[in-house]
Amino acid sequence: MTSMLIRSGAAIVLAGLAVLAPTVAHADAGVHAGAGVRADAGVQETRVFTGYAYENSPKEAKREAEKRARQNALISGFLNEQCVLLYANSTRLAPGYYAGDAAINCTR
Repeated sequence: MTSMLIRSGAAIVLAGLAVLAPTVAHADAGVHAGAGVRADAGVQETRVFTGYAYENSPKEAKREAEKRARQNALISGFLNEQCVLLYANSTRLAPGYYAGDAAINCTR
């Protein structure tokens, strides 16, 4: 009987904390917003762009794939300075024929 009372008491305490948790979170956001700091000031747009190419050498395939990924980023409004190369790979498909793929991550 005693263990049942302890369990129910613990359940009531946890339920009370669960009810108060959203209130504390809103109060914390209100303090920061009231201090003149925007809550979404740190939000940035980040996107990943990919490019593919087929060329006669692995170096050309990688370079062309990265170029196409950067072109996709430029079309979407990102500058080259806002983008970082994630990877550039090449695969041999046949003698003298290579596929290249690249991805870049852009943030503004």
